[in-house]
Amino acid sequence: MPFALLAAPALAVLLPVLAPARAPRYVRLRLDVVAYGVHGSGELLVDRATARFVRRFDAGPVSEREGWDGTHAWRADATGMARIEGNRAQRDAIRAFARAFARVLGGGTATRIVRHPGATTETTTLADRRIVDGLNVPFALDDVSVDGEWRASVRAVSVAPLADAAFAPPAPPHDVVLTGTTSVALDPSFDLPVVQVRVDEGPALRFLLDTGGQNVITPAAARRCGLVVVGEGTVDGVGPNVVPVRYAAARTVQIGTAVLRDQPFVVLDLGSALPVDGIVGYELLARLAARLDLAHHQLALARSAGAFGGGGARVPFVYDERQPQVEGALDGIAGAAGVDTGNDGPLEVYSHFVRAHDLVHRYHALPDDSSYVGVGGPVAGYLARARSLRIGGVSVDDVAVHLTTSLARGEESDPSVAMQIGDPVWKRFVVIFDYPRRLLRLIPSR
Repeated sequence: MPFALLAAPALAVLLPVLAPARAPRYVRLRLDVVAYGVHGSGELLVDRATARFVRRFDAGPVSEREGWDGTHAWRADATGMARIEGNRAQRDAIRAFARAFARVLGGGTATRIVRHPGATTETTTLADRRIVDGLNVPFALDDVSVDGEWRASVRAVSVAPLADAAFAPPAPPHDVVLTGTTSVALDPSFDLPVVQVRVDEGPALRFLLDTGGQNVITPAAARRCGLVVVGEGTVDGVGPNVVPVRYAAARTVQIGTAVLRDQPFVVLDLGSALPVDGIVGYELLARLAARLDLAHHQLALARSAGAFGGGGARVPFVYDERQPQVEGALDGIAGAAGVDTGNDGPLEVYSHFVRAHDLVHRYHALPDDSSYVGVGGPVAGYLARARSLRIGGVSVDDVAVHLTTSLARGEESDPSVAMQIGDPVWKRFVVIFDYPRRLLRLIPSR
């Protein structure tokens, strides 16, 4: 099961409690929230008959939405830019909350909702139960996850009917300016794709283009740009530890002639292992098509991927949180693969996949004495070479791999992902990213 309901007595977990017939189908809870240290407001919408739901927080740079519309599990960031979650664990976690909360409103006795998005655990504690219009409403919710804590208190309950559109992902925001195509050079002093970025028309900064990342800025760069920093939370990364973060909002983010408006940022010390001023990734690529040529240190951005022609092998992807995830296979062993331009090392194979297929023995792998360090700490394992890597329908020969073996937590212990494909593989192609259509195009590099 991808989630659990914890209740007293335990038997109540196994026996769903139905609401009285008079209890209404539709519920809207209006909320006061403190999300990761930032005060705001929000709402929870629930269709008890189908378990469709929406949770929305309006709390400055930590604003967020997630929902289940009966077909799609989706999330949206502070800008309202929505994505359909395709990763099994992420999708199941959203649906788990929807179903569990609908049961609680109908009279269920659960005191906590526990779900497992990827390698992490998220727990929502429900308290201060009150009967309103035949509903069993928890007036206090406290949620703890790898991202930190949010708390919500119910200030109003409404039971008026809700239209189907109320549960749908929001329409994309109109918050980007770009005429034609803009091309920018990647910093040749880095093996990673690093671009020049200006935040709030401040000094030129060096940001990593990370396909799985969100907007990040270091504390020092935030000060240089005059950003107001608020709140407090945590994030995990490739390593086993969580690290503290804060939050900010920028009026403008400029890359070449492309300008994104009103963008949220995580304020995070990236450490000496990644000597850049920040990260851009999902927020940029969700709005603009990109043509990445790592071999020739070039990035181009356009409103539509059609601006880059129609060539290349097409590889569809789904979203794992913000990261593209493709169907992959390592020497014929199939597994979900993340698209990670923030990794300049070998193909990173996750610990559960390594164990499940005895890859250390299979490849006669050698210990990696130089384990790399990312957000969350060091990652140890073994080095080997694979004969082939399949990315969708594209085959890549002779690939260096790092077999992670020791992680009990962190990104690389995620059981729903087999591997992360980094820059040494992407450097063999010109890659066209078409996030709105959830599509990559791979053109062999020359």
